[in-house]
Amino acid sequence: MKFINPGEKIKETRKYLKMKQQDLQDEEISRGLISMIEIGQRSLNKDVATKIVQKFCTRAEDLGIKLELDVEYFLRTQKEDAELYSIKKLQQASSPNDIQNILDIAHKFDLLNVNALAYNKLGDTLFDSKDYHNSFVNYNNSLNIYRDINQNANIAKLYWKAGLCKALMLNCTEAIIYFNFANQYASLYKDLTVQKSSLYDLAKCYKKLHDIDLALKHIDMYLSLCDRIEDFNYYIYANILKANCYELKGKIDCVIDIYNALLNELSDSRSHLLGYIYNNLGLAYLYTENFDESKKYFEMAEKIRIDLDKSILSQTLIEKSNLFIKQGLYDDAIKSINLGLTNAKKYKNFDELLKGNYMLVHIYEILNDSRNLKNTYLIISELLKEINNIPKLIYIYNKLSVIYLDENNISKSREYLLMSINLSRNSFKNSL
Repeated sequence: MKFINPGEKIKETRKYLKMKQQDLQDEEISRGLISMIEIGQRSLNKDVATKIVQKFCTRAEDLGIKLELDVEYFLRTQKEDAELYSIKKLQQASSPNDIQNILDIAHKFDLLNVNALAYNKLGDTLFDSKDYHNSFVNYNNSLNIYRDINQNANIAKLYWKAGLCKALMLNCTEAIIYFNFANQYASLYKDLTVQKSSLYDLAKCYKKLHDIDLALKHIDMYLSLCDRIEDFNYYIYANILKANCYELKGKIDCVIDIYNALLNELSDSRSHLLGYIYNNLGLAYLYTENFDESKKYFEMAEKIRIDLDKSILSQTLIEKSNLFIKQGLYDDAIKSINLGLTNAKKYKNFDELLKGNYMLVHIYEILNDSRNLKNTYLIISELLKEINNIPKLIYIYNKLSVIYLDENNISKSREYLLMSINLSRNSFKNSL
């Protein structure tokens, strides 16, 4: 896209309307002034621009040309035109290539605000396609620009989105850093939405890191800001997360009490939220070895998710396998997990794909099924590559090396050991 200065705009419009420089002159505007403006030796002020635009409009009308002319257009610099164009195009951009074209313009004209907006949108686009690594890079680029130009009110949400990328790459330790920054800036700039979101996601990260007391603390902080009516769904999710924390502390009676209280609050018997509660009650009763109640609630969860929310049916199918494992019904467990994995692939549910395959590993280790164990580890390694989780990928390669060593397959064992060493070496270099 070509952007021209005010003088060039006047010259182009004049030629389009077949006008000479003297056609624009009057008592206050000399031909010499027009000439100097066109070659960039004199600046264009609003009064002169207004008179010139009036002459252009009169000429266009005489020629029968419909021409919409704006005084501001002629006054804008190349940089201002580039910024206006870029912001408009950015609102319409839908692909990484479109956004990159805007970034090229922004870099050329040093449009820092446009750069920040474009990196943010590129981050969103990559996030939607589950490219969390590059999404994080772009959110971070946007953050750095906003900090440099002291637009700190814009960065709370960016810190939160960067934290989400880290969390989805299973790097909860780094995610916590970003969520804490998000919460601090959100609190400072009164952004209640980001403040609540960051607290909720901090609780999830602390839970994954098994720091249950900190997780519960942040859940309570979230609930203190939560409007039960306006935020009803997230109110339910937060209480489910709270129950999950108590589950990890072994307080199963508290877990069941929370879920029963939530069931009393859910007046809509067709709410998709019931799927979460029934599913988790199935797990809770499993922990108490009340298999009949566990089976009942898993089946209720399965039914409501088939009817209302097939996108997360995989969670119930995979977690239901725990009931079969507990009873030594491994074939049933494998069947349930595989059904769940099929559903997870269909709906691109990455967390459930990982969880299901790790559960298969557990079963195949119990059954000493080396062939399926190796195949499952290879599937997990591909999943971990997608999110660039190097520490866990190294662990998988080490496990494969040990399995092949036990089989006396030295060459294969060495192959995966070398892959593990190379990953470790590259990871160390990148950390320097």
